[in-house]
Amino acid sequence: MKVLLSTDVFPPGSGGSGRSTATLATALIRRGHRVRVVVARTRCQGQQEWRGVPVSEVEVPQATLGGRVRERLLRKGLTKAMDEESWDLVHAQHWLSAVAASKICSNLPMVVTVRDYWPICIWSTMLSGNERCPGCNYTRRVVCSARQKRWLTPVAPVIPPLIGAELSKRQKVLSQASAVVAVSQHVAEKLSSETERVHVVPNFVTSEEFKLAPLVDLPDRYVLFVGKLEVNKAPDQLFSIVKGIEADIPLVIAGSGSLETELRRQAACLQREVRFLGWVDENIVLSLMRYALAVVFPSRWEEPLSRVLIDGLAVGAVLIVQRTGGSEEIVVHEESGLMGESTEAMSQSLRRVLADDV
Repeated sequence: MKVLLSTDVFPPGSGGSGRSTATLATALIRRGHRVRVVVARTRCQGQQEWRGVPVSEVEVPQATLGGRVRERLLRKGLTKAMDEESWDLVHAQHWLSAVAASKICSNLPMVVTVRDYWPICIWSTMLSGNERCPGCNYTRRVVCSARQKRWLTPVAPVIPPLIGAELSKRQKVLSQASAVVAVSQHVAEKLSSETERVHVVPNFVTSEEFKLAPLVDLPDRYVLFVGKLEVNKAPDQLFSIVKGIEADIPLVIAGSGSLETELRRQAACLQREVRFLGWVDENIVLSLMRYALAVVFPSRWEEPLSRVLIDGLAVGAVLIVQRTGGSEEIVVHEESGLMGESTEAMSQSLRRVLADDV
């Protein structure tokens, strides 16, 4: 079978979604299928293959509300790939890929994978600022637009119809797909109108992915956070969680994002060492988790199915997890990790883990 994979992100170093696409692509090739990845990037890197996987890059601008220009450019790139070879199936990995592919691949079966909440939330997170959104209506969309993008505040009252039209378009794409794949049961249940057609296929890992890298210049004992430094991942809750533990146990933060400057400012006021590693190679992340006293995983949004938790289990990490979204489909409380509803509960769990560290 010849499979064209359309995606918004792809390795190297592209996070959980990119890794999942890479794992799928390499698994298909090992089974004798022909695969090409078409990836949308704000700046092309000249990449033509990745570990034996053929890659076609399409340059698109930064994301904006709606994204018609991005869709048009990605459609052009997909059309070029389709003209070069005949394909049996298109597998779209995110909303931009799905919308673009649906316009030009109507004569081919299309599978759409849903890794977050893009069919029901314009921001994909179901967050309104720092708070969970109670649901969409006109008023909430006005408030949400201003919270998410301050520059939209003057025009927020006219945004709701645009959001509605965009979400309708995305949902229409799902309804026309040959199959819809949700990464967790939790995500599938959110797609209520499509539940009967959704196939739940969790993110998976292979033994080839787990190559632990040596760690340098790190303490023997540390508590770890891994993830994007963004609102939905709640890294701002870390300092409350570690507040009650011994001051000589450093907090190591592996990740980057828009909250990094503020987190560094707050860390400077703490009576403990906090190390910021920035965005770290995935093999090093696996080693960081393997040797940490505990991996702390707060979350403000409803986690779809976190790669951090899956990888953490695979390397035998001690996980302390906020109970949210699909995380309960990965971690079983007091069997494969400790789960809590609040930062205080997570702090208590962390103290419990450290007390057992002998």
